[in-house]
Amino acid sequence: MTKRALFLLALLITTGCKSNRPVIAVIPRTCGTPLWESEHAGAAAVARTSGLEIYWNAPMQDDDIQTQISLVESVRKRGFAGLIVSPIKSLPMRTPIQRILTLGMPVVVVGTELGIPPGTSLGYVLNDEVVGGEMAARRVGAILHGQGSIAILGINPELTSNISRQRSFENKLASEFPGIHVVARRFGFSSVPQEQQVAEALMQSASPLDAIIALSLTSTRGAYYAIEEFGKEGQIKLVGFDQDLLPPIRTGGIDSVVSENTYEMGRIAMAMMNRQLRRGSGNSREVVPPLLLTRENIDSPEIQRMLNLSWWNSR
Repeated sequence: MTKRALFLLALLITTGCKSNRPVIAVIPRTCGTPLWESEHAGAAAVARTSGLEIYWNAPMQDDDIQTQISLVESVRKRGFAGLIVSPIKSLPMRTPIQRILTLGMPVVVVGTELGIPPGTSLGYVLNDEVVGGEMAARRVGAILHGQGSIAILGINPELTSNISRQRSFENKLASEFPGIHVVARRFGFSSVPQEQQVAEALMQSASPLDAIIALSLTSTRGAYYAIEEFGKEGQIKLVGFDQDLLPPIRTGGIDSVVSENTYEMGRIAMAMMNRQLRRGSGNSREVVPPLLLTRENIDSPEIQRMLNLSWWNSR
């Protein structure tokens, strides 16, 4: 078989054109990471039993909003039955989503609100950022015994979910652990090396740190590498967000991770989409609680089910 024939065959399988079943475009922030491949697995589990096909595509980097917008715009032209999308940024995604809604195509937004009210054709499946922020605050309070200095990394004002996460964390910290002080706050960057540099600069400053709170996958990874580089494992506690660096949780390099349950979010989003297609309506907004990954529970059945990446077994 020629390379061109192989390409056409792969394209046919990917787009779901091999059958007459409705095809749902699922566009996460990026692909190839546990965070979003888990969403793929959850969505595929429902699609398999609902007579739906999945077209899965995403930017290669989780800051590439222009590529994500282009993918969303292409949904209007390719005859898909619906769209499930996890926006990289809230504001730039509003107009492309509104254009799709104008056509009557159902949309489910996963992970962050866009400022567009939910309705018959628009649903939201959200991580409970308030609960997640409170989890992180209580974890820090416990491991620092209510006393110490911390830094917050990965603040992203362009993502409403991130800001909700930060506010919830700081509010709970102030109300329950007044002896813990936030001595530094840093905006997030799109690359791990940049986040690592930020964390290293903080460690070299005059203010000693007892813990770092990293609000994103990228900032968690960057902070971990910085702590490892400076030999501060165990001395500076790291509480991160979103499941990516799992082995260091087992070894103690990362104390804990507040993880979005993207498997469950993908499952709920596809079920919501199925209801929209079959009945023209569905639950317009659902919130999924995150889970705290620690050394003690990371290999438990509950956590391992959440980290399921076997989407290919659910097609």
